[in-house]
This record gives sequence, structure tokens and C-alpha cells, in this order.
Amino acid sequence: MKCILNIRTFWVLVHLFISIFISQTVNACQVPVFRYALERWASDKYELAVFFNDRLNEDQEALVSSLDISANIEILRIDVKNMSGSEIAKYGNVLVPEEKVIGQLHYPWSVGRGNRSIDPDVPLWKGELTTESLGLIIDSPVRKSIREKIISGESAVWVILGSGDKEKDLTAEKELKEYLQKVSQKIEIPEGVVGPGELDRVASGEVDVEDVLRSTIPLKISFDVIRIEKGDPREKIFSLMLTSYVPHLTRAYPNQNLIFPVFGRGRTLEAIPASVMTEEIMMKACTYICGACSCEVKRENPGIDLIMTASWQDALVGSEVVVDKILPPLTGVGDLVQTDEVNNTFEGLVASENSPNDDLNLNIEDELIGQFPINWIIGSLLLAVLSVILFMSIKISRGS
Repeated sequence: MKCILNIRTFWVLVHLFISIFISQTVNACQVPVFRYALERWASDKYELAVFFNDRLNEDQEALVSSLDISANIEILRIDVKNMSGSEIAKYGNVLVPEEKVIGQLHYPWSVGRGNRSIDPDVPLWKGELTTESLGLIIDSPVRKSIREKIISGESAVWVILGSGDKEKDLTAEKELKEYLQKVSQKIEIPEGVVGPGELDRVASGEVDVEDVLRSTIPLKISFDVIRIEKGDPREKIFSLMLTSYVPHLTRAYPNQNLIFPVFGRGRTLEAIPASVMTEEIMMKACTYICGACSCEVKRENPGIDLIMTASWQDALVGSEVVVDKILPPLTGVGDLVQTDEVNNTFEGLVASENSPNDDLNLNIEDELIGQFPINWIIGSLLLAVLSVILFMSIKISRGS
């Protein structure tokens, strides 16, 4: 009986330990997702394959070399007359007219892993590479405005893609702004965020370094809205980046407004169709964006990066906070552990009375739990201690 009692006590302690451990893990970082993404997540790079015959002439080389290095794009130069086997397998036989340069723009490799409806080997844009087309790839008026608003402290900028119906577009914009105003009054900054002027609390061990803001950019719950008119030539490629990410939604909701949140260094989540937008959905979406960053590894968070021409580190200069402690490296996706990205951010969120397909329901992932080595080490030690206690209890019980 004593032995049974001790075993039961042991498992009670184990369950208690697991509960405490998970609680500590989830709340390991109190910095809001939008701010953590801005200060600590480098943007994933898109691939721009440049195809030419034999060699680039002087003007073509100057064009390709003019790409702003602050854009999250990697250029691959490919001579179509000397393509390798792997290049042919990936790109196929690319035809390049004489004296021309053809470009193919591809999502970062991680996008295909996180979204099964997308083949990263299929270009989201293909065409002649000119000064105009390259300019549309790397930047646009809307993206410039998004950068300015984020650096000024906006939590997220919501982008509405026009439907082609002016009245419908204005209605969607009005409703979105009303929802965001209501939601922003209900959401609060997570407790435990430490301002850059409180670094002495880190040195004393009172707070964790991961809860410290890295810049003096205003931390606030605030949202802005930008609408892109359908067919706007200046936003053609930017719109493609957004719509190509959600092909299932563009098929299910043709000629409807799709609404994308953009935060951090140009990261977005799956779109919300205007016809299914409600205050509840917006509350869940904004709660994720403004909630504590429970999972600090970028690959384990939903969404994709958009092309932004911005030197984010330079933008933070003057407000950047230096913390005298070694921080975990959080660089691009390629440098992180290769685990599947949580996909379809809003999938399942809506019990889709308005949706023609149950598989298109929207959802926010509620259980994004980061993995922190120090917690696992402590947990393993505690579990070992509990195991020793159980062993000794059984031995004593049998001896008595």
C-alpha cells in the first residue's frame, strides 16, 4: 500500500512538474510578436534567377548589379547555353531572346515547406528584366508606406487588395477600420515587457534578457490600413507576392477583397476574405500579432516574409539598445533548425457559413510553444530527482 501511495505521489509530482514547465516555456518571452519580429528576425530571401545568353552586356550587368543590397533578394546568374543538370531540372528549358534578360522570381524555399499548395520551384513572376520590372520587384509606394508606419511604431499595417468594385472596396475598408478600432481598445501589451531604460534589472537577474525591448521605437497597440486598387501597375508584383501565397483563397473568393496584416520586417499571415471578416476574427488575428512571443524561433511561427527594400538595422540605429549578454542567434530560415513551419495561420478560424469549401476555414494557431534548452535541462534534472525519490521510496517500502 505504501508503495502504491508513493507511486501515485510520484506521478502527481510529475504532472505538476510538467504543468509548471509548460507554463514557464509558453511565457518565456513577453515581447509582442510584432515587436520581436521587427527587432530580431532577419527577412528570408527571395530568389531572382537571371537568365541570359553567353554573357551579360555592360548595360545588363549594370542593371543586375543595381539591385539594392538591402532588399531581401538573392540573385542567381544563369547562362541558358551552359545550364547544369540541376538548373535544367529546376527551371526547365528557358528561352531567352537575343540581347534580352529574363527574370524569374521565386519565394524563399521555406514557403513551399510551410504551404503545400505552393511549389517554390514555380516562379511567382516571370518576364523580361528591365529597369522598370526590377524596380517593381524590389519596392513600391505601398511597401514604402508600410516601412514608415512600422518604424513609427504601428503594430501592423493591414493591406486590402482591391476587388475592382469601388463601392465594395470602400465598404471593406470602412468595416476593417471599425473592427480594428474596437479591437485595439481591448488588447493590451503583455505584462513583463521590459523597457530599454531598465537594463539594470537584467544585470540583477530580476528579469530575463528576452523580455527586454531592443529599441526605443514606441511600443503601442495601433493598426493602420492601406488599400491597393486592383490593377495598380505600381503594385503589380507586390500584389502577386500576396495572392500567390493564398491560391486557395483567390479561387474560393474571386473578385473579393483579401486582407493581409503586415508587421515586423515585412512579414504577413494568411489573408482574411472581407466577406468572412468579423470582430471575433480580427480579435483573434490581432491577439496573435500583439501577444507574447511564445515561440522565438522564426520557422516555428506562421507566415511569410515579403520583399522589402529596407536596412532594418540602420532604421533602428540611434534607438537600438545594446544588452550586455550573449543572445541566441535568430537569423534567416536557412540557419535555423529544419522543422516544418506552422502553416495556414487562419485556417479553421471561421466556421465558414460564407465559405464554399470547409477546407478554407480560417484559424489562428493557439499553441505555438517554443523550445528552450535551459528549460529542458532543468526539467531533466528535476525528473531525475523525482525518479530517485520513487526508487528509494519503493526500496524502503519493501524493506519495511
